[in-house]
Amino acid sequence: MPEKQPKKNLKNLEFRAKLPQIFRIFAIGGLAVTLIAIGIGFYLNYGKEDFRLKMRNKLELSENVIAEVNGYERRENDGDKLNYYIKADKVRTFTDNHQELENVFLQVFNAESEKSDQITADLAIYVPEKENSKLFTAYFSGEVNINSRDGLQVKTDQLTYKKETEIAYAEEYIEFSRENVSGNSVGAIVNTKEKTLELLKDVEITAFGKKGGELEKIENAKITAGRAFFNQPAEKIEFNENVNINVTPDTNSNEMSQPTDIQANRAVALFTNKELNQIDLNGSVFVYQKPTSKNPKWTKTRANSATAKIQKELKQLELFENVDIETTTNNEKPTKITTNYALYEKDADRFELKNGVEILTSEDNKDTTIRAQNAIYEQTNGKILLNGNAEIIQPAEYIKGDNLTAYLNAKKQVISANAKGNAFLKQTNPERTTEISAAELNAIFDDNQKLQNANTLGQSKATLIPANTESYTRVSLSAPKAIKLDFKTGLLNQMQTEGRTTISLDAPNNNPQASNKKLTADTVKTIWNDNGKDLTKAEAVGNAELYIEPLRNAPENYKTTINAPRFDCDFYAENNAKSCSAATNVKAVRIPTVARANRGNQTLTSNQMNVGFNQQTKDLEKFEANGDAKFNELERNGIADNLTFTQADETVRLRGGEPTVWDSQARAKGGEIDWDTKNNKSVFRNKVSTTYYSQKKTGGATPFGATNSPVFITANEANLDHSAETAVYSGNARAWQENNYVRAEKLVLNQKEGKLYGEGKVQSLLYDAKRKENGKEINVPVYASSDKLFYTKDSNYLKYEGNVDIRQQTDRIMAGVANIYLNDKNEVSQTIAENNVVITQPSRKASGEYAKYDASDESVILRGNPATVDDKENGSSQAAQMTVFMRENRVISESKTEENSSGRIRSVYKVKNQE
Repeated sequence: MPEKQPKKNLKNLEFRAKLPQIFRIFAIGGLAVTLIAIGIGFYLNYGKEDFRLKMRNKLELSENVIAEVNGYERRENDGDKLNYYIKADKVRTFTDNHQELENVFLQVFNAESEKSDQITADLAIYVPEKENSKLFTAYFSGEVNINSRDGLQVKTDQLTYKKETEIAYAEEYIEFSRENVSGNSVGAIVNTKEKTLELLKDVEITAFGKKGGELEKIENAKITAGRAFFNQPAEKIEFNENVNINVTPDTNSNEMSQPTDIQANRAVALFTNKELNQIDLNGSVFVYQKPTSKNPKWTKTRANSATAKIQKELKQLELFENVDIETTTNNEKPTKITTNYALYEKDADRFELKNGVEILTSEDNKDTTIRAQNAIYEQTNGKILLNGNAEIIQPAEYIKGDNLTAYLNAKKQVISANAKGNAFLKQTNPERTTEISAAELNAIFDDNQKLQNANTLGQSKATLIPANTESYTRVSLSAPKAIKLDFKTGLLNQMQTEGRTTISLDAPNNNPQASNKKLTADTVKTIWNDNGKDLTKAEAVGNAELYIEPLRNAPENYKTTINAPRFDCDFYAENNAKSCSAATNVKAVRIPTVARANRGNQTLTSNQMNVGFNQQTKDLEKFEANGDAKFNELERNGIADNLTFTQADETVRLRGGEPTVWDSQARAKGGEIDWDTKNNKSVFRNKVSTTYYSQKKTGGATPFGATNSPVFITANEANLDHSAETAVYSGNARAWQENNYVRAEKLVLNQKEGKLYGEGKVQSLLYDAKRKENGKEINVPVYASSDKLFYTKDSNYLKYEGNVDIRQQTDRIMAGVANIYLNDKNEVSQTIAENNVVITQPSRKASGEYAKYDASDESVILRGNPATVDDKENGSSQAAQMTVFMRENRVISESKTEENSSGRIRSVYKVKNQE
C-alpha cells in the first residue's frame, strides 16, 4: 500500500457551500421544462388546420388533412386574467385527430405573476390516444426554445411529451441557461408524474459568479457527467459516468481561496427544503484543491466512496475504502494519508481516521511515517490522536504504543509524542541503538527533528545497544516510576530516574575475563559525553547497590554486592566502567563462584569506598576503602583506617590507624598489613604485634608453659602463611608469655608441626630450673642466648646453636650447641651441651666438649679430651669424664668412658694454710 500523509485545509473546500444553488437552479430548470411540456398538451386541441411536418414521416400518422388554419392564434382567460396564449403560422388537423403546427409559439401565464413561460419550435405535433382523447403525445422539432418565467432558457432540436406517462423526452442535444448558470446534455427525460428529470448523455453544467447573487463568491463552477437524474420528491440529484465538478473561486473572496476539482464515477446530491445538505460520491472519488498565488497549498483526496455534508458550505466530508489524501505547498513533497475510512469536520478542521491508518510526511529528505488502527488528526492544532498499534517512524527514531498523541509543526514534522500502554521508543544511529519502554512515554523533538528529551511514567526500562559489540558495553536502566532522558542535537546527554532504579552494564562480546555490572538505587542519573555515545558519569542515590557478576565461574572469581547510600561512577570510553565511589556506611559482600576449601564469603565495610575496574578486562580491579575499613572472610578479619583490595593478586592491603587482623587463633597488628587472600598469606610491616589467644592456638609451637595463657609476638616485619600455619617474624622479633620470652632477629613458627625456629641474637627465658635452698625447692629462671634456636613440641625439646650462653642465677653454661629437654610443666629436666662447653659457677669452672645436665640431682656429666674442672678453693682436675655436682663441692672423675677407653686422671689440690 502506498504511503500517504494528510495535510488538509478545508477552507479550500468552501466551494462546496455553493453547490446547493447550482443544483437547485439546475432542478428548477428541469421542472420548468416539464411545466411547458404539460402546457403544450393542454392548449393544443383537435380543431386546428391541417399542415405537413418534416418529421411526420417518422410517425405512423394519417396523411389526410381535415382542417387547416393559417396564422393560428388563441388566448384563454380566467376572468380578466390571461392563462395562456398560443400561435402558429399553420395548424393542420388530420383524420386520426392528430394536429401539426408550424412555427409555433406558446406562452403560459401564472396567476400570481405577470411573467410567463414560453416555448417556440419550428414544428409541433399533437397526437391524441384513440381510446382516450384526454391522453396524447406532443412532439416538438426544429430549434425548440423554452424560456421560463424565472429566466431559464432551454434549446434543443427534438422534444416529445407523453400524457399517459407524463414524461417528456428530448432526444437531441439540449442546452439550457438561467442567469449565470448554463448547461447542456445529449437527450433528456422529464417525468412530470414522478417529478424527475434525467439528462441522458454528456451532461455539462456551468455556473458563473455574480455580484450580489447566490454564487457571489464563485467565479465559475462546472459540472460534467455521463448522465444525470433529478428526483424532486426524494430531493436528490444523481450523476453517473465520469462525474467532474470544477469550481473556481472568486479571487477576492476570503471564504473560498482555492479552485477545486471533484471526480467520481457517480454522485448523488441530496436536498432538504431545496437546500443541498449532502453529496454522496462513489467510484474512484477524487478531490483536488488547487493552489493559487495567494494560497500555495494544495490537497488531493482519493477514495472508493465519499459523503459530503453541506450546510450552505461543506461542513463534513466522509471518505470510505482505500482513502488516499495528499497535501503540500507549491512543489514541496506532499504529506500523505492512507486509510480505509476518513471523516473530516470542517469547523474543527478535524479528521477521524479508522481501520488502518498511515500518515507520511517528508521534509529535507527525511520521511516520518505515522501508523495506527485508528486516528484523529486535528489539522489546525497539528494534533494527532492514534489508537491501536500506534507507531511513529522517523529516520532515527521509532515510537509506538497502544495509544499515541503526537503534535506536528507547520512543516508537518513531529515535535512531540505521548505514548500510553506498552509505550516504546527506539533511537538508532551508527554507534548505538537506544530503546525505551514504559507504561507511558513522552518524546520532544527540536526544529531539526532531533530528539530533545524523552520522559517515561510508570515501570520503565531504557537500553543502549552498541553497534560495536566487541568493545562497547551494553547499558540498561529500569525504574518503577520514571526515566527522564535529555538529548543534545539528537545525541543522548543524560538520563535521570525516579523510584528504585537498576542500571545494568553488560560486558562487551561476552568476554570471559569480564563481568556484568548492575547499579541499583532510589534514583539514578547518567551523564554522557558530548559525542552522545559514551557514558561518562552515573549517580546512584538512595539505598544504592552495586552488583558485579563475572561471566565465568572460577575459583578466583566472586559475585560482589556493594551497598551504600550513594554511588558516583566514572567511565572509560565505550561505556566501560572505570570506578564507582561510595560514601557513608559502605558494605561489600563477595561470594565465590566456585567453592574452595578454607575460602568463603568476603565482607568489606568502610565509611567510604572506591571500586575500580580494569579497562582491558572490563572486570573489577580493586577496592579502596577509607575510614574505619573492615574485611572479613570466614573467621578471618582485618581492620584499618584505609584498606585496598586488588583483584589481580587478591590481596587486601591495610593502612592507617592501627591495621589489625585476627581469626580464632590470633590477633595481629602492624603499621602495614598485606593480606593475600588468594594464597592465604599475610605480610606485616612496621611495629608488628601478634597475640595468640593461648599457647594451644599456636599449635604448641612456642616453648611456653601456660597452656591457656596468651602468647605475644612482636617484630619489625612478619610473614604469615595461614594455610601452612607458619609465621616468620623478622627484625627484633620477640615472643613471650607472662614472664617467659624468646627474642631473635627472626622467629619462625610452624603451628602444624609445633615447631619454633629463631636465629640472630637469640635470647630467651623459656623455662625454670628446680633448686633447693634452705631445705625448700624453688624455681629458678633460666636465661639463654645463642645464634639460633629450635623448638619441637612433640619432644618438648629446645635446641640452641652458635655461641650458646645459658644462665641460671650464678650458674652459666656456654657451648656451641645446647639441647634442652623440658617436662610437662615446662621445667628443664635435662640439658645436653656440646662443642667447647664451659660451665661456670662463682668459685668453679668446668670445660669439655660435651656436658649433660640432669635437673633431678643438678649434676653435670662432663666429657672432653680431657674434661677439666677448676676450683678456686680445692684445685683442678682433668679426666676423660667428670661428674660435677652443681650444688655440692664434689667432682667424680673417670679415666675411661665409652667414648674414650684410654685415659688418665690428673688432679691438683690446693693446700690451705693452717694457722
